[in-house]
Amino acid sequence: MSIEQEILDWLHSRPDWQQEAMVMILENPVLGDSNLDQLAVLCKTVDGQKKTSSRIFSGFGGSIAQSQPLHIVSIGEICGVENLNPRKPLTFGDGNLIVVYGNNGSGKSGYVRILKKVCGKANAGALRPNVFATAPAKRCCKIEFKISGIAMPKEWDVDGASIPELSAVDMFDMDSGRLYLSRENEVSYTPRTVALFDDLIRACQGVRERLQREKDALPSKLPTLPLEYLNTRAAKFFGNLKATHTESELAPLLLWSEENQKKLNELEERLKAVDPAKLAATKRTQMAQIVGMLQKIDGALAALSPEACQKNLELMTNARKKRQIATEGATKALTSASLDGVGCDTWRALWEAARLYSEGKAYPSEIFPNTADGAKCVLCQQLLNADAQQRLAEFESYVKGELEAAAKLSETLYKDVVKSLPLIQEDETLRTVCQAAGLAEEEWVKQLSSFWKAVSKAEEQLQNTLQETIVGIKQDAFPWIENLREISAERGAQAKQLDVDAQSFDRAKAMMERTELLAKQWTSQQVQGVKVEIERLKSIAQYDAWIKGTDHATISKKAGDIAEKVITGAYIDRFNKELEMLGAKRIRVELVKTKTTRGKVLHGIRLRGVTASGVSPIDILSEGEKRIVELAAFLADVTGRPSKTPFVFDDPISSFDQDFEERTIGRLIDLSAERQVIVFTHRLSFLGILCDKSNPAVVCIRQEPWGAGEPGDVPLFGKKPESALKKLRDERLSQAAKMLKDHGSETYYPLAKAICSDFRILVERMVELVLLADVIQRHRRAINTMGKIDNLSKIQPEDCRLIDDFMTKYSCYEHSQSSESPVDIPDPNALKDDIEKLLNWHNEFKDRKIEVSA
Repeated sequence: MSIEQEILDWLHSRPDWQQEAMVMILENPVLGDSNLDQLAVLCKTVDGQKKTSSRIFSGFGGSIAQSQPLHIVSIGEICGVENLNPRKPLTFGDGNLIVVYGNNGSGKSGYVRILKKVCGKANAGALRPNVFATAPAKRCCKIEFKISGIAMPKEWDVDGASIPELSAVDMFDMDSGRLYLSRENEVSYTPRTVALFDDLIRACQGVRERLQREKDALPSKLPTLPLEYLNTRAAKFFGNLKATHTESELAPLLLWSEENQKKLNELEERLKAVDPAKLAATKRTQMAQIVGMLQKIDGALAALSPEACQKNLELMTNARKKRQIATEGATKALTSASLDGVGCDTWRALWEAARLYSEGKAYPSEIFPNTADGAKCVLCQQLLNADAQQRLAEFESYVKGELEAAAKLSETLYKDVVKSLPLIQEDETLRTVCQAAGLAEEEWVKQLSSFWKAVSKAEEQLQNTLQETIVGIKQDAFPWIENLREISAERGAQAKQLDVDAQSFDRAKAMMERTELLAKQWTSQQVQGVKVEIERLKSIAQYDAWIKGTDHATISKKAGDIAEKVITGAYIDRFNKELEMLGAKRIRVELVKTKTTRGKVLHGIRLRGVTASGVSPIDILSEGEKRIVELAAFLADVTGRPSKTPFVFDDPISSFDQDFEERTIGRLIDLSAERQVIVFTHRLSFLGILCDKSNPAVVCIRQEPWGAGEPGDVPLFGKKPESALKKLRDERLSQAAKMLKDHGSETYYPLAKAICSDFRILVERMVELVLLADVIQRHRRAINTMGKIDNLSKIQPEDCRLIDDFMTKYSCYEHSQSSESPVDIPDPNALKDDIEKLLNWHNEFKDRKIEVSA
């Protein structure tokens, strides 16, 4: 299976929102805010969380186009950077190989630090102003570079960001090189197949940040728990609400029952009690009052229950019927009566009143009615005639007859019931009882009053002999009666508890129980807040699930697997080849994969074939070996990038012997065939060999009174002798001659003496490069004979004498002279003659034919 197919199969195993992210990345690796917003929305949907295998990732597997050619042109207009203060910009020219030469303190390090900072290198240090001068208000410089041949000058603020276009510049110095040897490193270039994973990880992080912001925008709105309840069970529950809590699980937290309130009231009272025994007596008194009240209520309920009222109604109905029967019987039986209504209630009442009067006052010794001769009517008090005597006898006979007796019995039974009805309790009485019972006065007086009003109404109905129906009173209509019974029982229980408290009361325990109840009471008042919090927690749980889905551990692991397959092998091969090209193959080191972290494959340099563990190359290798291995690792890293970006060296051959030095120079020349190579150095040997092996652009920088970093002419040893002689004659000698003419010998002398010194140096360069045909040089270990050794046969005695004469003549100007025979500085014409004489010799010798012996 190809790497591309392996990645495609893996992508189809990811949630659809990540697949959509990869589609976006293939169109544009740098996702914008709108892209990430879309992915965050998709991530929260059911479809976005599904795994699909239908997506087509167009453009996957294509190669990354090489970046456009980049060339650094110049650095100038430097202000406020160390002691750099050049009046002219440092220009690198149009060629690919540039050497910036300068002595110590000339400003090389300052230029390198600017390049590291402006290119955004990780190990770039801070750029300081000149500590010996006042720092300017604005610290900056001007960087000019070309992209695809188009000049792009930019003014760069020292305290600002780096220039993105220059981020691809590769730089090697002692600090960056040592990183390859001292720690594990990731390759600087990541192939597209691996870079896609980095882009996907960044997309996941962007989605994660958005989801996290949305989650953070859901703060808890639960009220703050009072501190005094902090250690209660209710508080712990309240502080640990979960999205999974059900209503039944929340009930202990949110429900406040009457039982809870009663318990709280009881505890409050017990804690307030100074004398528990006295309070117990009060509770018993209250209970007695309630019991008495309940007894009256129970009596009323028993007397006026629907069943009792039905019986009483039957008694009343029976009495009414019996009376009717008796009355009708009287009408028939008392034929002597001359008036209507005999036997009715009024008549009977009148008759009974007459009986009482007769037996008590009028005729106490006579049986009622007294019908003897001479007797009088006890009502009209007239003498009774025979008819009256007969009527009274008939009346008495009727009253004592069976019908009347039955009617009286029924009426008596009914009246007894009415007499036995409970006494109606008035509101004032009820209020007094409630006060004595410790009941909430208004509430209970209202309840009790409604009950006794119902009793009164039922009694009125029962006393109405014409009432046809009586509903009676049901206890169910007064549910508070059971509450009253419970209160009575509570008073009794409280009294018993107070009796115990009178003996021993654990106040601390009671206070803890009270606090627990108060906390529960408080939480029960937060029902709406808790419901809102549960919904919030459900949302938080959902966001946590979505955020968890953005974790890039799986992506990093796959990226590591792919990276190991496409990066590690090639990197190791390049490292081994660089060691060989740099002449360092004998050094027993190797580049190995160390680990994979967050999708990045890390590599490190290890000693090869060591018997002891834990030994680092940095502890064993010499300084030169360390430096050449670091260079090999650096080159193996940066040459893996397909684009050819500028390459900057800062003294790359420190601690090298001549073999390593020449191999390094050869490698730099090779690199300059395809990319710009800028080398900062202070070593003459390096400059000489580099100029000898190629044709680099050489820039010399120096320290001037106004500051360091001033570009100037290339030193003589960096030029070809012929061109240097012509410049000496045409420019410097002409200038000296003018100074002699305008200002005299005193001004001319130092200029001419410098020309004499440089002429002597060029004579020496003629010996090395022309007379001896570049077979040997002072700063080069190797002897180059190929194609050159035959030129030595051209040397004639006259050539040697000419060189000897010039060396003798111009050496005297380098040494102190005898005061007895001083040597004067040659005038301009004499100097010009000698320069032209050496140039003519050079041209003649160069064209001289090599004589081949027979």
